[in-house]
Amino acid sequence: MKRLLLLFALSAALPAHAEDRPTAAPPPVSPLSPGANAFRVLEMYGGADGESHLKMKALPRTGGVPGKSVQSRLYATDVEIGDTLPGDFIDYHGVSTPRFLIVLAGQLEVGLGDGSKHILSKGDIVLANDVTGRGHTSRIIGTEPVRILTVRLPKENSFAPKIGSCPDGMPAEQCVSARLQGSPSAGNAPAEHK
Repeated sequence: MKRLLLLFALSAALPAHAEDRPTAAPPPVSPLSPGANAFRVLEMYGGADGESHLKMKALPRTGGVPGKSVQSRLYATDVEIGDTLPGDFIDYHGVSTPRFLIVLAGQLEVGLGDGSKHILSKGDIVLANDVTGRGHTSRIIGTEPVRILTVRLPKENSFAPKIGSCPDGMPAEQCVSARLQGSPSAGNAPAEHK
């Protein structure tokens, strides 16, 4: 998966012809680059051909410090965490609503309709958004169980940014996120977790 992410980043950064390449090309902006203008993630989506495909998707920027960090905050409906033993296989399936799949341990092989297979390993994040079409396959590979954290997004307005860092309805002075960001209403009170 990391090679796949690097390939996406490099293909976007390099000109088509060798003679057009600058001699000192800037480093590519990857989905793991905190200096990027948007948080980017690998998206698995249902195409017009009825098959799932992969592309990079820019999520709405909701925070961070330009040139130093980037954040994207979205609404979520629920979170699921689970372990699956090696060898488990799920044939073609899509998702009912978009969701982030975050691999915490082990390796998951995702298969697409074109026959390609992509390995997700510890630390990889993919946005499963193939809500139409045949979907993808999933196979647990290697010898270690896979632990996946799934964060489901709302069915409607899935990528609407959540602007505030505090939970809805919580005053900023009670929210640790606002205090950590130097909220003027929080003063200089020491940060404590809520």
